[in-house]
Amino acid sequence: MRFGWPMIALLTILLVLSAAITVSSRVWMLESHRELSQAEKDYNELLDKEHALKIELIARTDINTIERRARQELGMQPMWPTQWRAVKP
Repeated sequence: MRFGWPMIALLTILLVLSAAITVSSRVWMLESHRELSQAEKDYNELLDKEHALKIELIARTDINTIERRARQELGMQPMWPTQWRAVKP
């Protein structure tokens, strides 16, 4: 079976187009994978930050920690019963 030069040119163009489409799809997949990896890295960093903030919140709302800081940093002491004042409506 003999092909003329127009048929060979058409097959060559189709082959080049299919190769270009294959290469561009691979490039797109690699770029998408890179973006997904970066998004996962950012997500994991945010999870770590959230965990650290939860621990900090627990530490800052712990009554013993608050009392210790009030005594050491602010020099506060418990009130004496003679210092209490009742406010009447």
